[in-house]
Amino acid sequence: MAEMQHSKRNWDGEFGFIDGAMLTRYLNDVRGPIYYIAGPPAMVAAMKKMLIASGVDKGDIRTDEFAGY
Repeated sequence: MAEMQHSKRNWDGEFGFIDGAMLTRYLNDVRGPIYYIAGPPAMVAAMKKMLIASGVDKGDIRTDEFAGY
């Protein structure tokens, strides 16, 4: 969950944007899973860059970009 300051609902879970530190809190090893990223082009590019910087192999990342929703 991101931007909780704009929400009128309570949230007890994790908040903030997904980053390498968040991945390591929930995954034993970032290498191995296949990652699927779908969304606006800028978000997809940022997530892909973060995954690669975190040690994920480019071949384990699948993307689908779409805009205008």
